[in-house]
Amino acid sequence: METKINIAEILRNKPHGVKLYSPIFGECEFCYVSKDTNEICVKKHNGLKDIFDSKGLYYNTGEVMLFPSREMHDWFKLDWKRGDALFCGVDNLCIFEKWANKEYTEFYAKFVTPNYSGNTFKTEKWSKETNEAVIKQYISNIEEFKGGKLNLTTLEIEKTQPEFKDGDIVALVVRKCTHIAIFQSRQEAYIGFHAVLCQNDELLLEKPFREDVGDIELRLATDSEKQQLFEALAKKGKRWNPNTKQIEDLPKKYEFKPFDKVLVRDYLEDKWMPNFFSCYDGTSEYKYGCIAGNSDNVVFSKYCIPYNEETAKLIGTTNNWRG
Repeated sequence: METKINIAEILRNKPHGVKLYSPIFGECEFCYVSKDTNEICVKKHNGLKDIFDSKGLYYNTGEVMLFPSREMHDWFKLDWKRGDALFCGVDNLCIFEKWANKEYTEFYAKFVTPNYSGNTFKTEKWSKETNEAVIKQYISNIEEFKGGKLNLTTLEIEKTQPEFKDGDIVALVVRKCTHIAIFQSRQEAYIGFHAVLCQNDELLLEKPFREDVGDIELRLATDSEKQQLFEALAKKGKRWNPNTKQIEDLPKKYEFKPFDKVLVRDYLEDKWMPNFFSCYDGTSEYKYGCIAGNSDNVVFSKYCIPYNEETAKLIGTTNNWRG
């Protein structure tokens, strides 16, 4: 090991208690690097402390006497950090995770390229990759294969959220609970919704419901999930208007009274005909009873709408009423 290596800089940010080794007194623990002199303080097995200079020399005219371990003397490898890209030979790459033993002779890694197997890896066979182009391509390949963004701090693949539009019906998973919502907008750390049907069937409408983006996973809702949301809205007398992007009140159901002027028909292909409403029959799909001419009988029809200035133009036509 060349004496020009500044070991003090490698150790400066290491935590107290990191295991080291010296041929002088065996295993020891790192204590600190002096801010004034750059000297390295270690604690020996007997509890006493001793000092090495910044290059690991015990005597100014001597040789390096401080190493990561008895078996591993490479200070550059002790400086490997979680998320560093390492290479072995020509084709093998990996992401350093953590040391597998206190001698630093083996380590754990993730996203190891093909042609190399095993749970732990020999330190002596691997080196730190410094070619930025190689690292960039390697990480890009990982992200493409895994379908997400590699977080070099957690070493987890973070799934990228698809882009949603205002009014999309989505399912959101929050802490393993699935809710159904109408997407509104995404704003930095928050997502806004027009309405949310919670997993416990509570419907949130009073104000836009917002969740921290980091806590939720979004996807497009299934047809059955959409139906659940629309039915929940209807129970509250509400509906979603995809054109105005608003929650609206449902039109009130028209309540017919005897002798109300109405238009009736039995089939969509039939023409609307005027009549006077008489009564309901809730047991049949032909539920709207109207007065049958001069007889005492009631004739029931399948479709019935109120007669007014708007519907008068439908008499004698098969047009549908948009009311």
